[in-house]
Amino acid sequence: MKTRWLGVAAAVAALLCTGVAHSATMNIRFGTPFVTGSNLHKAMEKFAEVVGAESKGAVKVQVYADSQIGDIQQLIAGMQLGTVDMAYLGVGNSGQLKGCGPLNVSYLPYLFKSKRAAEDILNGPIFEPLYEQCAQSAGVRIFAVGGDRSPRAIVTTKGPIRKPEDLKDMRLRIPPIPIFRDTFEVLGVKVVPLGLNEVYMALSRGQVEGQDNGFDLTLSFRFHEVSKFWSATDHVYDMGAFYVSERKWKSFTPEQKALFKRAAQEGGKLATQLGEELDRNGLEELKKAGVTYTIPDRAAFAKAWADIHKNYEGKVWPAGLVQRIRDAQN
Repeated sequence: MKTRWLGVAAAVAALLCTGVAHSATMNIRFGTPFVTGSNLHKAMEKFAEVVGAESKGAVKVQVYADSQIGDIQQLIAGMQLGTVDMAYLGVGNSGQLKGCGPLNVSYLPYLFKSKRAAEDILNGPIFEPLYEQCAQSAGVRIFAVGGDRSPRAIVTTKGPIRKPEDLKDMRLRIPPIPIFRDTFEVLGVKVVPLGLNEVYMALSRGQVEGQDNGFDLTLSFRFHEVSKFWSATDHVYDMGAFYVSERKWKSFTPEQKALFKRAAQEGGKLATQLGEELDRNGLEELKKAGVTYTIPDRAAFAKAWADIHKNYEGKVWPAGLVQRIRDAQN
């Protein structure tokens, strides 16, 4: 009898332990507007894989690509509200939020000289306090930066685009971020803010006549199917950024935070590796699609955009920030 009751007690204990283990499993909702199967989406899958393996299943990351749980603005708002835990976006996507304005600087034309320069600066001491300020003010934290983005180009339905004047009066899709509006309005462009998932249809229907993205987004979203002129301005070098709800971040243990940072580093490395392959093969893809590839007068574009930062200096970001970033690349 005693042995029987010991067996029952052991079974009950096992059930209780199973229940505790199950209830202790943490689920993370991780969203992006990037396309399923793209190098950027695969970075997120790698992040989820590393977190799941190293936590031994205690933390499960659910990846939602293709704007399934929101586009850029909705994901950021979701993290503020607590309905979204994490997102993978561009560094400057939070720039319109209270206290995050300085992050707009990452989209300033010709700020970074190369992908490597962008990676070093965006992960360095100049930007660390800007991420912290954003987290404290807006409730959205960039906890890691990883995954080189293709340099931005101007891709249009009319062209070729060789000089800034060629864009005058053209309707160009921009992200709903003020610095993009300023950048293209100074060239006489009629800007049309749209989410990424709206661009293909807008191009195919003639509602817009172009957009500015590199090989990574243009090819993965298939924009080159409906816009046959590529102008390799290379005007912005961007990085993928791992965002998290600040409220959620504060609930993590130090060990969990360290794990998420390691996983982001691994994901970022994979995105960069796959992105380099994409950039090497991108021109061939454009040729197959009948896209006219042009290397424009980049010096003329740089000159046209030389004063954009003056609208923000000492207002949106601290005076001297642009010069500090440029000096760090010399």
